[in-house]
Amino acid sequence: MNKAVAITNMNNSISTSTHIQHRTLERRQLIPEQERVLWKIQRGSVRALTWDENGVYTTLGYWGVGDIVGYSLSRVQPYHLECISGVELASIPSEKLHENLDQLLSRIQRTEELVSIVNSKRVSTRIWQFLIWLSDKFSRDLEDGKLIDLHITHQEIADVLNTTRVTVTRVLRDLEDEGKLRRHKRWLIISA
Repeated sequence: MNKAVAITNMNNSISTSTHIQHRTLERRQLIPEQERVLWKIQRGSVRALTWDENGVYTTLGYWGVGDIVGYSLSRVQPYHLECISGVELASIPSEKLHENLDQLLSRIQRTEELVSIVNSKRVSTRIWQFLIWLSDKFSRDLEDGKLIDLHITHQEIADVLNTTRVTVTRVLRDLEDEGKLRRHKRWLIISA
């Protein structure tokens, strides 16, 4: 095989060329593991997660419209990308990756913010900061606050913050009593 053919074959194995793949996935589906494929979220939300030898899940991050996800962005094993709503994805060809540096930097910054929140000493502080963190990415502005536009259960919050569902429920109730938080059906609203 000559060098030109070898280089062409190598480039084809690294990238899907300029061909952009599109995927539509349902809630709770996993993004298929494809080596070296990065996806930009066009609609919906995704969570990255792992689990330990006892099967206890740890959420590593939540990602939404405009964010970039992919298995090659993590060294954690095991690692899954789970759709927490209906999701539309578009692949990013490697030759276009430089056009998405702002999204990649944002991902790094948001991950570090989440690590900082998870390591806060007081559980009530962790929960409040996590809600603010979610509202920065997944909210709709209302006249009197921000509605967190993400279906997340008390147990999922507990899993992210290394606490119990009962503690999350108690702290959310306390935040409501303080006027910092309201609920509307299954939605959380951070007061203005």
